[in-house]
Amino acid sequence: MIVSNTTPLINFAAIRRLDILESLFGTITIPPAVAYELLDRGQEYPSSLEIQRATFIRKQEIQNVLLRDSLTIDLDSGEAEAITLALEQKADLLLLDEVTGRMKAEAYGLTFVGSIGCLIEAKRRAIVPAIKPFLDEMRQEARFWINPRLYAKILREQNE
Repeated sequence: MIVSNTTPLINFAAIRRLDILESLFGTITIPPAVAYELLDRGQEYPSSLEIQRATFIRKQEIQNVLLRDSLTIDLDSGEAEAITLALEQKADLLLLDEVTGRMKAEAYGLTFVGSIGCLIEAKRRAIVPAIKPFLDEMRQEARFWINPRLYAKILREQNE
């Protein structure tokens, strides 16, 4: 099972390439707080319609409300529920971009990857020929921030 937080889905929807995530992972499961951020509150995002149409994204309730509540001390509700759901379902992978969320996920022993890691894997599997055009478009359309040195390093490692 693959569980996702909000940001990776927004990043790929903003460039109209949710198909990359579907090709990589098949079904992606999101908790209610992520669904709310994406669909209800997400009406402010032009890409929210793209997400609403995505049939490979499914919502699943969380059970461990105490864990979720303890995680919301440091995280937003979407991150807290995504980590909770990933733990409950023994997820194979958690899609997560935010640093604080990644630190919590790591503390709980979860395997995670962010938007950049998804692009790198898509290139490795020949789903996309290069990551630079998509990364640049995410930076422009989704306001995805990446440290300039990290950006250069990733492109160098990918021979781009």
